[in-house]
Amino acid sequence: MSARRGGLTVYLAAAVTARSADAGAIVAAVLAGTAVGGPAAGGLLAAALTVPHLIGPLAGRVLDGRRRPGLVLSRAFAWYAVFVVVAAGLLGVSIPAAALALAAAGCAGPLVTGGLSSRLAPMLAEREAAAVDASGRKQRRGQALDALTYGVSGTVGPAAVAVAARILTPTGALAATAGLLVVAAVVVLWLPHATGSAVRAASGGVLRLLVTSAPLRRTTVATVGSATALAAAPVIAAALAAQRGADPSTAAVLMSLYGAGGLVASLVLIARPLRGDPERLVRVGVAVAGVALLLPLLALPFPTAGAVFGGVAFAAVGAASSALFAATLAARTEYSPPGAAARVFASVAGVKVGGSALGVAAAGLVAPLGPGVLIVCAAAVCAVTLVIVVTDAALGRRRARDGVSSRASGDLVSQSARESSNNSRLDPRHAQGADEPPASGDLTSLSALESSNGSRVERRPRDRAEPDEW
Repeated sequence: MSARRGGLTVYLAAAVTARSADAGAIVAAVLAGTAVGGPAAGGLLAAALTVPHLIGPLAGRVLDGRRRPGLVLSRAFAWYAVFVVVAAGLLGVSIPAAALALAAAGCAGPLVTGGLSSRLAPMLAEREAAAVDASGRKQRRGQALDALTYGVSGTVGPAAVAVAARILTPTGALAATAGLLVVAAVVVLWLPHATGSAVRAASGGVLRLLVTSAPLRRTTVATVGSATALAAAPVIAAALAAQRGADPSTAAVLMSLYGAGGLVASLVLIARPLRGDPERLVRVGVAVAGVALLLPLLALPFPTAGAVFGGVAFAAVGAASSALFAATLAARTEYSPPGAAARVFASVAGVKVGGSALGVAAAGLVAPLGPGVLIVCAAAVCAVTLVIVVTDAALGRRRARDGVSSRASGDLVSQSARESSNNSRLDPRHAQGADEPPASGDLTSLSALESSNGSRVERRPRDRAEPDEW
C-alpha cells in the first residue's frame, strides 16, 4: 500500500512542478518577447509555445504502450527545458529563431498535460483493486486531485514568473522555468512501471477514434466547446473593469477569484467525488458552466455592489470550470480503449488548447460591443455545445433501439425458417404444404414410377409376342 501511495505522491509532485513550469513559461514568453520586440513579439512567442499542443496524437503515441512511462515523461520534460533555455539565449539575437526554439519546446507540452494525466488512472485502478473498491471513488477522487494540480499550477507558475522577472529579467524568468522542468524530470522517474495489461496497444488512429467512438466524440465536443466559452473569462474581466472605470488590476483580481473558486471546487470534489455516468456528468457540467458565465451580468446594473457581485460570479465560473474538467477527465478515463489512453488524453488536451485560443480571439473581437454582449455570447457557446452533445446522444439511443428491433425481427425470421426446415425433413410433402395437392408434374412422375414397378413384377406373354407382330 505504501508503494502505491508513493506512486500517487510522485505523480502529484511531478504534475504540479511540470505544469507550473508550463503555465509560467507562457507568461514568461509574453513578458520576454514584449521587452525585446514589443507586444507583437510577445504574442508570437506565446503562440509558438502553445500551438504545438495540437500534436497531441503524435505525442501520446510516444507514451502509449511503454512499460516505463516515467522514463518517457522524464525525457520529454528535459527536452522542454533544453529548448526553453535555447529560446532564452536566442531572444536577444533573433526573435524568429527564439520562436522556433519555443515551438520545439512546446512539442513536449501535450505530455506535460494530457500525457501525464493518462498515467493516473492505471495507478488508481491498482489501488482500487487492492482495496476491493468497485465504486470507483478513488478514480473520481484522483481526477479531482488532477484538476487541483492544474489549478495550483495555473496560480503558482505565473506568480513565480512575476517574481523572477522582477529579481532577474523577463528573459531570465523564461530561462528559470527550465529549472522547474528539470526537477519534474527527476521526480517523474519514480512513477510506477506499467503492468502487463497496461501495455497493450490499441490499433487505429486516435483522431478516427475520437470521431467514431460516440462517448469520446461527445466528450471531445463538450471539452472544446466549453473551453472556447470559458477562455473569454479574462476578456470579460477586462471589459467589466473598463466599463466601471476601475484600475486594470481589477481584472487580475477577478481572475484570481476565478482561480480561487476552481481550487475550492477541486478540494470539495476530493472530499466528495463525483458520482454517476461520466457522460451525464459532462453534460451537467457544460450546463452549469453556461449558467455560471451569465452570473457576471449581475455586476452591470449595480454600481455600488457590482464589484462584490462580479467577484462572486467569477469565483462561481472558476468552480464550474474545475468541476467540468474533473468530469471530462472521468469520461476520458472511462471510454479510452486499452493501450490508447495517452493518445486520447493528449489529443483532447491539444484540441482543448486550440478551442481556448479560438475563444480568446473571438472574445477580443466581440469585446468592443460591451461586456454584456460578450457575456451572453460566451454563455451561448456553452448552450450550443450542450445542444450538440444532447442531440448526438439522443440520435445514438435511437439508432441503438432501431438496431435492437431489427435484430429481434431477424431472429424471428430465422426461427421460422429453422422450424420450416425441420418440418420438411420429417415429411417431404411439407415442402409444398400438407394440405396442398401434388403438382401435375409430380403426378406424371409418380405414374411413371408405378408403371415401371409393375412391369418388373408382371411379365405378360404379349411382351414376348411383340417382335412377331412387328
